Amino acid sequence: MILRWRPPLSVLGLVLAILALGALVRSRNLTLPPVDYHSWRQVETADYARNYYEEGYRLFYPTVSRRGHTPGYIESELSLYAFAAAVGYGLFGFHEAIPRLLTIATSTATGYVLFLIGRRLWGSRAGLLAVLVFTFLSPFGLYFGQAIMGDMLVLLFVSLAIYAGLRWAEGGPGYWFGLAAILATLGALSKLPALYVGVPLASLVFQRDGWRALFRLRNWLAALGALAVVTAWYLHAFELGQQTGLSLGILSNNDRIGDLGLLRDPSFYQALFYNFSWRLLTATGVALWLLGMALPRQRRSEHAIYLWVGSVFLYFLIAARGVIRQDYYTLSLLPSAALFAGKALDFLYARVVAWARADSIERRLGALALLVGWGLALPWGAVQAGHSANEMFQPVDPKYGAWMAGQWAQAVVPVGEGLVAVGGAPPEGLYYSHRHGLYLSDLDLALAQEAELRKEGWRYLVIFNPYWGLAHPTRVLATHTRWRLIGGGDWFLAYDISQGPSGTPQDVFSQPPQWGEQVTLLGYDLIPGRPVNSKLYPILYWRAEGEFNGRYVGFVHVWDSRGAFCGQDDHPPLNGLWSTDQWKPGAVVADPFEIDVSGCAGDAHLELRVGMYLAATGERLPLSSQPSVDQLYRFTVRLLDVS
Repeated sequence: MILRWRPPLSVLGLVLAILALGALVRSRNLTLPPVDYHSWRQVETADYARNYYEEGYRLFYPTVSRRGHTPGYIESELSLYAFAAAVGYGLFGFHEAIPRLLTIATSTATGYVLFLIGRRLWGSRAGLLAVLVFTFLSPFGLYFGQAIMGDMLVLLFVSLAIYAGLRWAEGGPGYWFGLAAILATLGALSKLPALYVGVPLASLVFQRDGWRALFRLRNWLAALGALAVVTAWYLHAFELGQQTGLSLGILSNNDRIGDLGLLRDPSFYQALFYNFSWRLLTATGVALWLLGMALPRQRRSEHAIYLWVGSVFLYFLIAARGVIRQDYYTLSLLPSAALFAGKALDFLYARVVAWARADSIERRLGALALLVGWGLALPWGAVQAGHSANEMFQPVDPKYGAWMAGQWAQAVVPVGEGLVAVGGAPPEGLYYSHRHGLYLSDLDLALAQEAELRKEGWRYLVIFNPYWGLAHPTRVLATHTRWRLIGGGDWFLAYDISQGPSGTPQDVFSQPPQWGEQVTLLGYDLIPGRPVNSKLYPILYWRAEGEFNGRYVGFVHVWDSRGAFCGQDDHPPLNGLWSTDQWKPGAVVADPFEIDVSGCAGDAHLELRVGMYLAATGERLPLSSQPSVDQLYRFTVRLLDVS
């Protein structure tokens, strides 16, 4: 009774239950901004969507925020996914949960299409098991099934095209042929490498027409029509890129293809194996996929699925450099591999049933062993998939820090004012800041182009992740000697490059406190004058009065109106890039702090207590300008817009 297979109506219910549970699992990061795995690619897509929403729904003119003074047109794929997300923004307002929900919906729909294909080729049970593999045995399926990327929509188009081709090849009406051609075209428009779907579709044409396929006008019209539409779009996209100099490197400067030497490098195949066994399918899934491909073919249409796998591998070989650098390229293999894994599981189930009913004790023991092995391998594969996917679901600290910096920029940089974003990945800083502007990859470019930047009217410049990706003291100090610091923290430094460095803070102490004979605190800046995302960003202006014998740490403690301690930040100046033992007498050092004040009472006044201590021992520098038991100088800041 336990091994009896239920009728197809129950299978459909199980499929829908699996897909619903899979959608629920994929909803864990629904409201998270794109700061998790492959955040740069997610941000690029999210940028298209928000610009469609804010600048008009011009599908054929995608724009990015890293545009400089250009209109922002970019050479890219036709992002139907981003456009659909923008329509969602128009209906429900801007919420980054909308594109994630769109991805979850397309992932769920792809799983259902795989059930339809598997059922058609091998029966309902095989289709259901393929859905199980696709939904729960693929780390990439779990993670990219909710990411703000259009890749799942491409897989849906490709899978639907294969299903429509199967229906037509096995005697279905002609509209299935037309639908397959349209869906294949949409897939290639959304991602050019999806042209690989033409190989399995061509095999299905030959299955139905035989060699007469070469002389059927409808076949040539469909193939040439699809290629004409795809070619027209990418030529148009190329022209857009030529206008602005912005490109994803599809036709221009494509460095992801053509490295035949890489195909002789064993590390390329090691990387593929790692992706397959740890990211794409897990070791359990890979074993099932290979077993499914090794099993005898059950019907003629099945050869299209083999060619689906083969054409994807051909794509991997052509775009070898891209596959090595961007592991999500291998996601295109998932649907066909899941189908073969479902076929293998169906075969194993049938063997268990047949052996369990046999009279031979050896066969019954074999059935039990196979059932136990299957019962252990699948949960182990699911756990492995969950563990691997969980690593990708986690926010990446530098990316989350860049997002926090962007929130500060939104609060400070006026709407309509351009922003120069330095460092990080090209789309991230400007998208997180919700400002259009100019992207520069490093500080050297910013320093070299200072005169040009000022001439073109740029005022605000933000260095994203200065201590992580640009930890070069001479570069950071060069910015301090040229431009006025207006904000900063662990993950950013922001400057007003229209002004030179200033030794005068906005809030000057009438009687500046002095510690020993080493340092005086002249005053502070607080921009924008209130916490941003519960973070306070004061800038302290230290003036060196004498030589320091050691490296000291400056710190700020925060107390609220209840008299409760509620936040602090301790760090050597500029996170150690300008240590006190390098200060010269008379130098003024603008030192940014970032303090979490989420635990403070929500009132308009906070007390800040400032001091310094020796990093090696923790001994505080004595406050010499006035008596103080704790060697701290106290002052009160009034916050703006406190609700």
